[in-house]
Amino acid sequence: MNYIDKARELGEALSQTPEVQELKAAEAAIMADPASKEAFAQYQEKERGIVTTQMISKIAPEKDTISLLDLKVRLMNRYPLIKAYFIQQQSYEKLMAMVNLTLTTAMHGMPSANDLPIPEELKGMAQQILDKISGGNVMEKMQISPDMLKGIKLPPTL
Repeated sequence: MNYIDKARELGEALSQTPEVQELKAAEAAIMADPASKEAFAQYQEKERGIVTTQMISKIAPEKDTISLLDLKVRLMNRYPLIKAYFIQQQSYEKLMAMVNLTLTTAMHGMPSANDLPIPEELKGMAQQILDKISGGNVMEKMQISPDMLKGIKLPPTL
C-alpha cells in the first residue's frame, strides 16, 4: 500500500474521532441558527482576507490580525454557538498537532524532552507526550544540531 492510500486511511480514521465529529456538529449548529451563521460568515470572510494577504505578501498587517482576534472575542461573547465552535476547534487543533508530531517523529526520529527548547517545568509533560507517540516502542533518536536551534528565541533560563 502506498503513502497516498495510508494518508486516505488516516483521514478516514481521523474523521471518526470525537474531536472531528464534535467540530462538525458545532459548525452545523452555527449554520442552523441564522444570526450565528451570519456573524460567523463575517468572521470567515475576514479570516480568508488575512490568509490571502499572507499568501501574497507572507505577512499579514498586524492591525488586521488584531482586528480578527477582536472580532473572534466579540463573537464568542455574543454567540454561544460560535464560542462552542471555537472551543471545539481547539480540541481539533490539539489532535492534529499530535498527529503531525507523530508523523514527524516517525520520519525524523524521536527527540527526548531534554533536547527540546522548553522550560524545565514542562519537560516532564513533554516526555509523557513523546512516550505516548512512540507507543512504548524504541524509536531512532532525533539528532538536534545547534544549527536547528538558530533563530529560536529561548527563555534566558534555558
